[in-house]
Amino acid sequence: MKKARIGMLLVALVSTRLIADESLKYWPQWRGPTWNGVASQADPPVTWSETENLRWKTPIEGSGCGTPIVWGDRIFLLTAIPLDKELPIPDVIPAGTPNTGLDTDAIGKWKPQRFAIVCIDRITGKLRWSRTVHEAMPHQGHHRKAGFASASAVTDGQRVYAYFGSFGLYCCDFEGQLVWQRDPEPQAMENGLGEGSSPALFGDRLVIVVDQEQQSYVMALDKRTGKEIWRQDRDEVSNWSTPRILTHAGRRQVVLNGATVRSYDFATGELLWQCGGQSLGAIPMAAVGHGLVFAASGWRRDTLHAIKLGQRGDLTDSKSVVWSLSRGTPYVPCPMVWGEEIYLLEDRSFFSCLRATDGLRHYFKHRLPGSLPFSASPVGAADRIYLLSEKGKTVVLQRGPKLKVLAINELDETFYASPAIVGDAIYLRGDKHLFCFAKSSR
Repeated sequence: MKKARIGMLLVALVSTRLIADESLKYWPQWRGPTWNGVASQADPPVTWSETENLRWKTPIEGSGCGTPIVWGDRIFLLTAIPLDKELPIPDVIPAGTPNTGLDTDAIGKWKPQRFAIVCIDRITGKLRWSRTVHEAMPHQGHHRKAGFASASAVTDGQRVYAYFGSFGLYCCDFEGQLVWQRDPEPQAMENGLGEGSSPALFGDRLVIVVDQEQQSYVMALDKRTGKEIWRQDRDEVSNWSTPRILTHAGRRQVVLNGATVRSYDFATGELLWQCGGQSLGAIPMAAVGHGLVFAASGWRRDTLHAIKLGQRGDLTDSKSVVWSLSRGTPYVPCPMVWGEEIYLLEDRSFFSCLRATDGLRHYFKHRLPGSLPFSASPVGAADRIYLLSEKGKTVVLQRGPKLKVLAINELDETFYASPAIVGDAIYLRGDKHLFCFAKSSR
């Protein structure tokens, strides 16, 4: 019996390693195959337009801000489609819940929604299938730049996991058949600004964070069944960040951005360390590299902390904060660690490159051409950095400590979703279409 168990464990470990190696070729989750926005095995085009290097362009029903998720010959998108009928707004937020009015940036009137997982053929751009998983009248609105399907899906190469926040978590196979689901749990987000945290996946576990104006928490689920493994309450209000799973000194942990950055044991949910001093309303996922966690936020004040891994307890204002910034940090786009550098894209068109280990500034708050607004996070491949603006202009830069603009590509559409890069192609999700640009396409 003992030998059989050891054999099963070895098979599971080999299977996990094979999936991990295969995932490097694709874009399986938010921020790509290595969690940092970089596709190390890809080489997409430098220039494109509606007439240059366009492989295909496909209309997408409804709206969503999640990145395209790519595996094999399939692309997965999440979308929310307005229904032409009237329903009352559900009264599910307890009376007296603070900060749940309407912000000036929030959408104050909306329709019932149909929530769907969409599968597109990566080669042809044709619709393979669309699976409706839920229909409901939302109880809150959303930010004018977001929607009711702002999270990215995640895949392990066999199943796709779609998280719609208050409207449920769903697991489907690659043919669109529902495997399991978790019933919706209404969230109370700050000032009706909507939801946006994506799930994280490693091995046999999904990690979900719910930071809201009621009790916030983080939980781990069995990806095979959706059953809860552990849950930890969090002393946080509304954030929109995605969990970052990492391994340091043999311990796997889950790092979550927030007003206080916290790390939890991946196996048990135990709080390992925390570091305060961030601004409220954290959106960027923490970046990791060189034995450091880089946590950035930028609501009302700019903050970035480079926190040394390997410590325990409260690290606030300690020597474990190796370096920090109080200006020039992103509000929405994620920091990108690539090689020796960390790149910071601000929403209002400033871009910085610093040495990751100590914060030495190679260039700082450089204004990009055109004074463009950005919501998408930087992505990279083949020593190039791609910065997709909301207005459809993509600034392509040479990677490295000296700023060099290689190209500026223009499309007539609005873009809030971050790109995905696989092989010779880059995939851009606009408010109306999904675009595939590839080398030598006609």
